[in-house]
Amino acid sequence: GIFVRSGAQSRGIGRELLDLVKRTRRRLTLSVYQKNAGAVRFYRREGFTVRREQVDENTGEREYFMEWEK
Repeated sequence: GIFVRSGAQSRGIGRELLDLVKRTRRRLTLSVYQKNAGAVRFYRREGFTVRREQVDENTGEREYFMEWEK
């Protein structure tokens, strides 16, 4: 997971971390809570697409399973 402290968000740190990982992998997948609209927008902007909707069995929260491919 990529976690950026709230006081440091919106400064490009998450994008830099993700770009670093993208250079080393051909495919990335992740799950993100649907209610976390900011994170969903970020991942879509970074080229991830929603592959399916699901429920996190530990929390009961609805989430998206997303994927990025080179």
